[in-house]
Amino acid sequence: MYIGPCGLGLGHITRCDAIAREFSNENVDVLFSSYLDALDYLKRSGFTYFSAIPLSFRTREDGTVDPKMTMSQNGVTVGLWGFIRQLIGEVRQISAFEPDVVISDTRISTLIAAFIMKKPRILILNQYSVQMPKDDRKHKFSDRPMLFAAKIIWKYISAMLELAWGVSDLIIVPDLKAPYTISRYNLAIPPGIRRKVRLVGPLTPPKLKPPNSPRNVGRSRPLVFACVSGPATDRKYLVTKLTDILKEFPGDYELILSCGDPNGTFGGKRIENLIVHEWMTEQSYWKTFQRADVIVARAGHETIMKAVSEGKPLVLIPPPNHTEQANNAKRAEELGVAIVLDQSRLDAAELAGAISRTLRDNRTNALRLSEALGSESGIQAVVEAVSQLVAPIR
Repeated sequence: MYIGPCGLGLGHITRCDAIAREFSNENVDVLFSSYLDALDYLKRSGFTYFSAIPLSFRTREDGTVDPKMTMSQNGVTVGLWGFIRQLIGEVRQISAFEPDVVISDTRISTLIAAFIMKKPRILILNQYSVQMPKDDRKHKFSDRPMLFAAKIIWKYISAMLELAWGVSDLIIVPDLKAPYTISRYNLAIPPGIRRKVRLVGPLTPPKLKPPNSPRNVGRSRPLVFACVSGPATDRKYLVTKLTDILKEFPGDYELILSCGDPNGTFGGKRIENLIVHEWMTEQSYWKTFQRADVIVARAGHETIMKAVSEGKPLVLIPPPNHTEQANNAKRAEELGVAIVLDQSRLDAAELAGAISRTLRDNRTNALRLSEALGSESGIQAVVEAVSQLVAPIR
């Protein structure tokens, strides 16, 4: 099995990790291909991996995607050449590895390479149409031609992406079925493609699900687990902001912050009222997640789905102008499981108020949504899908 997750942030690689471990338990050979944050994660995972050519957007210090900087520093030619090099690398690796099936998690190059090599291919994604980030700032007159060109190019790339997704044999969306779909506003899927789509629920390892017994009984203070994810620049900004805020929080809460740095050290460090982990093992992370009373995080789809599966209310802080995460946060708020905060107004009072409100108003809804999920395993659905695709060619 060949797995190519998008390397931006850790959401794609963590759900692919869960899939790979399930197949590894069945003695299936797995080869990963990724880059940037996901590559750093793979170096600690124990899996065999191939280092792909990195592709990314340019961001400002606060994590905002900057179309102008992306255009001026990456450029159309440089970006296209980078993609072609990544695609060539994928074709070579798939040709050498000869997998029975290829899984792409939001990676066009992996999907196209599998199509070229005529391999069965599964696409995992939670955003079908990639929208250009909103930018409400005022720009200099001299910048407007470049921004106008960026909008045109973005529309062209988005249209090409939507066509490319269609070459998959099957599209797995790790989300809840309607009316509870978190990524609802990011799934404008063309009618001709919908027959390939399966909503399977979160790709959470069943063995890590908590037991059906009361938790947190007898604990006097609610546990707030702030788990930061996303690309390095975005992650660093929010970690710094939350550290400054949480270390001054009153002793009414037990406070744990996970920095989500795959290059970080293990072990917690106490900073006044806060315990900070640069990096947590999977077991430690899940144990903390299950113990938590409320989750504070970006609005990445994977984090929200983990919270849904565990019945945890959320405080979400999406990056400025990040359309996908803004849509995720909006939907989670509509479903009554989250409070959404504007990063530009984030301070101790705003965060404390949001934590208090989500514990009061969203906890019951979060538990109900978790119960609606039931015992279905998204990973088992992927296993069955792979079996269906591979069996005909054997």
